[in-house]
Amino acid sequence: MLVGNERLAIDVADAQALKGRAASGDPEALRSAARQFESMLVAQMFKTMRETRFNEEDDPMTGGEGVKLYREMLDQQWASRLSAGKGLGFAEMMVKAMESRGMAGVPDATPQVAGMPDIRQPVAAALNSAQNAVPSPAVTASAASSASNSIAGNLGSISRKQDFLETMKPHAEVAAAATGVPARFILAHAALESGWGQREIRGANGDASHNLFGIKAGASWDGASVQTLTTEYRQGVPMKLHQNFRAYDGYSAGFTDYANLLKSRYGAALAGDDLTADVFAQGLAAGGYATDPAYAGKLKSVIASVAMAGV
Repeated sequence: MLVGNERLAIDVADAQALKGRAASGDPEALRSAARQFESMLVAQMFKTMRETRFNEEDDPMTGGEGVKLYREMLDQQWASRLSAGKGLGFAEMMVKAMESRGMAGVPDATPQVAGMPDIRQPVAAALNSAQNAVPSPAVTASAASSASNSIAGNLGSISRKQDFLETMKPHAEVAAAATGVPARFILAHAALESGWGQREIRGANGDASHNLFGIKAGASWDGASVQTLTTEYRQGVPMKLHQNFRAYDGYSAGFTDYANLLKSRYGAALAGDDLTADVFAQGLAAGGYATDPAYAGKLKSVIASVAMAGV
């Protein structure tokens, strides 16, 4: 939110004003341009920090292009604030360096001295470069519209995920009582395996399998099953394979079978009275629940997202 008379971090009108003052030989224009360049440098620093991630995938609850654009605009505003006044010192260093080389303090009425560059040329060129980096009002309006659509889509995605969690919560609580695993861990596991319910395994006729955990139908399974294409990892290399998966009459049966599977095959994921997300995820991965080498990290990330949702 803008406070008082504060303007946007990159102001088109301000850049045009600086350009006009530079053309008249105003030495203060160089200082103003230097401050603006410092602001751009700080903004780039923010951008680099934003791009540093501990996980390749965006947070499934808070990711999205709309949120990214909002963060970029916020970073630009903070960069402008940090560069105001004395700033971080970069602008002053640039001004002093240029002044020592005779690039400032030359009034328009002063005859050009041989060998001394004209302030109007370098400053005007610099401001032209800065101004060209600023989107036109039409482009800005288009970007704002795109951002609005992205944010709306992202909010819709969050709403769908919230609906998924609320719908499956009663079943997860029953499974939690049977296994001792927190319901939010079970919900996160279902969300990871089914894409928050959007990629639920379905039969050839499109009917739901009610299998949200990707449980395969092995030789010991005598119930219904469906075949679908899935991603498996062989020596760390992903490949597409057709696999048979268990099918249930409803989600209640699916969660009950999942609870039984945990108790019979994944004791390491249930160890301890105070079960943590790390122990649960690592226990499933070590027990061979999935072939994805990054499975434990992905599951812990989704568990964190479910915790943020407050379910």
